[in-house]
Amino acid sequence: MRSLATLILAATLAWPAAGGAAPGGTAPTLEEIFTGESLLPRTPEEPAWSADGQRLYYQLSSGERTAWWRHDLATGKAQELLDWSRLESELRAQRPGREEPVGGDVNAASGARAALAWHPREALLAGLLAGDLYLLDLVSGRARFLTQDPAPELFATFSPDGARLAFVRDGDLHVLDLASGQARRVTDRGGVDGLQNGLPDWASEEELGAGRCFWWSPDGKRLAYVQYDVSGLERHPIVDDLARPARLELQRYPRPGDPVARVRLGLVEAEGGPTRWLEAAPEGDFSVPRAGFTPDGAGLWFVWLPRDQRRLELRLWELASGRVRTLVREESPAWVEAGPGPLFVDARRFVWSSDRDGWRHLYLHDLDGREPLRLTRGEWQVEELYGLDAAGGRVLFQATERDPRQRHVYSVGLDGRGLRRLTAEDGHHAALLAPAGGAWLETFSSVDVPTRTVVRAADGRRLAVLADGSIPALAGRRRASLELGSFTTADGTRLFTGLVKPPDFDPGRRYPVVLYVYGGPHAQNVLDEWDGRRRLFFEHLAARGMLVFWLDNRGSWGRGRAFESVLKGRLGGAEVRDQLEGLSYLRSLPYVDGERVAAYGGSYGGFMTLMLLLEAPDQLAGGVAYAPVTDWRLYDAPYTERYLGLPADNPEGYAASSPLPRAASLRRPLLLFHGTLDNNVHVQNTLRFVDALQAAGRDYDLVLYPRVRHGLRVSHRRLDFHRRTADWLERLLLGPGPAGNGERPPASPARMPSE
Repeated sequence: MRSLATLILAATLAWPAAGGAAPGGTAPTLEEIFTGESLLPRTPEEPAWSADGQRLYYQLSSGERTAWWRHDLATGKAQELLDWSRLESELRAQRPGREEPVGGDVNAASGARAALAWHPREALLAGLLAGDLYLLDLVSGRARFLTQDPAPELFATFSPDGARLAFVRDGDLHVLDLASGQARRVTDRGGVDGLQNGLPDWASEEELGAGRCFWWSPDGKRLAYVQYDVSGLERHPIVDDLARPARLELQRYPRPGDPVARVRLGLVEAEGGPTRWLEAAPEGDFSVPRAGFTPDGAGLWFVWLPRDQRRLELRLWELASGRVRTLVREESPAWVEAGPGPLFVDARRFVWSSDRDGWRHLYLHDLDGREPLRLTRGEWQVEELYGLDAAGGRVLFQATERDPRQRHVYSVGLDGRGLRRLTAEDGHHAALLAPAGGAWLETFSSVDVPTRTVVRAADGRRLAVLADGSIPALAGRRRASLELGSFTTADGTRLFTGLVKPPDFDPGRRYPVVLYVYGGPHAQNVLDEWDGRRRLFFEHLAARGMLVFWLDNRGSWGRGRAFESVLKGRLGGAEVRDQLEGLSYLRSLPYVDGERVAAYGGSYGGFMTLMLLLEAPDQLAGGVAYAPVTDWRLYDAPYTERYLGLPADNPEGYAASSPLPRAASLRRPLLLFHGTLDNNVHVQNTLRFVDALQAAGRDYDLVLYPRVRHGLRVSHRRLDFHRRTADWLERLLLGPGPAGNGERPPASPARMPSE
């Protein structure tokens, strides 16, 4: 459950690099931001390195046309390979009437199940289109379907020699031979409803990052996989009322305290046959979110995570002897994050990330259990582990060492020496490392620099620019400014902030404020990066005469374990107090009208909006909440139990974390949104809150979006949401008359019930 900005407002847009407001021109309209293509960047998509690390393949789109390109490191030149739009259209014509089932699957947490699979040696890729697998040759430009089956093929993955594809279909693992085109089912769930081989359940995929749950052995002879038994999970009904007759979906969704998926780890021959199961002593409920073979294929490592998530173990299954032993053990009284798996340096050594000292850092371990060698240290954290520069004997990774709001790419020697920052500009840098680490693809942006894409050598030298981030259609447009700042709370904690000001900002005026809020764990909104549609929407609000302000409260990501773990046992407590301190800080600014502040947020931010309105009704003029959690007993077990524990063990914490019993405290206007097919935060949350508001005689506005899940991805729905939100906030904060006139609305809007 991450920031809804990645769902409602997801897309990377770009703005001219020059800071400050343009002297003239018009601001982008909501139609341009959320439905038009003129503001979209020409950014490389689906990048992948060749096996030898000498060529980079990627897609580029222009209008409705998408093409595959290749960048050659030796020549430094890029070349268009084929028109993918044309090929895709030809393939679809072979499957008329077939729908795309993955994105609409109520039990799918993300689109990762349909991710592209890249051949380990050649310029070939496999993808899912109209529910079937296709094979695309980027050299010849030819494409063909590999399968024709009513059920989709999920998580397709090439064997190490590239001769076969493994995938999950109908809950079982299958292996397809490319030469013959024949597919063989290699596991057999026996038609048992609720068994899934190699396919995670919704909650494990969404909250623990358990994606593809099967792995080829290095010699390609065997497949390891996790079996999920979801037969004991509650089946939550989700109804599509636009269908005639209405269509019922049943989602297997574990709630706090209820049964969760049972898992076991198995090994099967790629030709099929009986599964060899890992025999383990009974350990209660646990998950296996990460697993894989050791480089020599002699062992199978896996991450073991018990249900309470306060302990994590990296274990090794020695296949010859059947022995299982623990390589690494992590513990915390709060919770342990299920981070990435080990990065093997060779058959015996691996790099492991751990926040055992309160900050996530890198350690070099070995399979013999000797004391690990610490590679990084300090009051900053490693965010991503990219891989090895084999020639230089170094590890490349992303970290917050320079500033918690920035991300930079670093390298460090396997002896723990020579920590080096490879990126220079302030902002957000990410990398896609080539095999063996000879080069890497960098994506970079900052609050005032749009996303650009650069190819770099292992040492950080720039080799080529694939996309400079410029968008001519935005040149000379009227802009608002964005400032990153901070303030200190009463107890001395520094909190980071963001503030968008109107294009014609006048420090002598007093402006109303939209307080954008998320506030939940594992999310960070104050970042020095280009923020796409969310940034443009905030600038649109600013152009109407409103400031937009946000802060990262305690409990959010990026500041170490102690900063985040204050949430343990109670949600909506420490976060609300920090947001209220943010309001006090706002009111100290001479250009802020402290009586005209409205909260706005989605998902966890919707929950926070409700808690702010209910816990401090005199601090806000109103609020907008999209898809809020209103009772954590209704949310999924892995996420909720990580922070609140079991309901039976912490009934006070669950009650204190719920807006439902506080519904009668609503004193200000409230606009609620929810998608009727939301399979993350079910619409049941909003309907129960509406029921509580009605029982208390409180007023509200409610907008439901048919056939919308947790994110607003369809353009007309997305436009409707942002138009309604902007208009509602303008009426609330600016009152009658033209936008930006500075008039205050009535203290008690007539639409509110009498107190």
